[in-house]
Amino acid sequence: MKKESVRETLQLIRKLQSEPHESGYSGYAEFYPGSEDSCIILCAPHGGNIKPDSIPDRRKTCCNSTVPGCKFSRSKFSVSMVRDTFTLEMAVTLRSELSLMLGERPHLVICNLNRRKLDVNRDLDNAAQHNPHAEKAWRDYHAFIKLARARVVRNCGRGVIFDVHGQSHPEKLVELGYALSSDQLHSLPTPEHSSIRCLSQCSRYNFENILRGPQSLGARLTQEGFISVPSPVHPTPPAKYYSGGYTVQEWGSSMSSTVDAIQLELPFHIREQYKKTGVIIASVIADFITDMYILNSCYVNLRSSQVSPRCLSQLFWDFLERIFYI
Repeated sequence: MKKESVRETLQLIRKLQSEPHESGYSGYAEFYPGSEDSCIILCAPHGGNIKPDSIPDRRKTCCNSTVPGCKFSRSKFSVSMVRDTFTLEMAVTLRSELSLMLGERPHLVICNLNRRKLDVNRDLDNAAQHNPHAEKAWRDYHAFIKLARARVVRNCGRGVIFDVHGQSHPEKLVELGYALSSDQLHSLPTPEHSSIRCLSQCSRYNFENILRGPQSLGARLTQEGFISVPSPVHPTPPAKYYSGGYTVQEWGSSMSSTVDAIQLELPFHIREQYKKTGVIIASVIADFITDMYILNSCYVNLRSSQVSPRCLSQLFWDFLERIFYI
């Protein structure tokens, strides 16, 4: 990383840490609460770079049950040591821009440990590999997500987690993970086990449209120049594709929650320019949130004769848009 980039990152982190927040054990995990009415949670699991001596580097062999003497359980997730550079910066930028665009500051949960020490996007056994310090940090991180999700449910009823990651696949696509495998996306996936199950049940759009149709997040990103999968342009993923790790699977709505989760996998050239690209991606997310969560909740409330002033305003502008632009 260039000296200028390091300096900008340090300034961004100092500014962030000046805000009221909660810190876990040794500051390894942090929670920055959002506005009371925010329905968005941003997570940055792999952007940290703290490497304490008290936590040994994780071993890649530990997910291989054939290794003699391996004391760790076999995991469906691979063991990776690679830090997702600029994902913390991207998450902070998205939070700042979404605050301006929506008038409400999203919640933010971050892990400050380098991925060589802990991977909070894995189950505990393989994430911390039985180190007590790493286990405490893992528990803190997921407790913060649980806390943020509870606040969203209490204040908004519904919401969404954006889990911000980085990848270096040769296609250089934005990969959106909904806890649906590549095989499922190559067939006709159903919403029941996806991390956006709740959205599919509440939305005025059908699941295929939400997932990769004209109203999908992938379609909106592609329209802004960030070619995405799944989307109308790329409805099915290439050979290498991240469908959504532990966080999306555990904290999304595939079980019973009313909070959805989407894994946002960004190629390096987008992450590196986070100050510019973050603004554009935030505008796409704001548009997606307004359409899928704010306006959609308004239509649900309208059917139950409980319409807030905010919903009335959104419905009015949506009505005008439909008259003049459709």
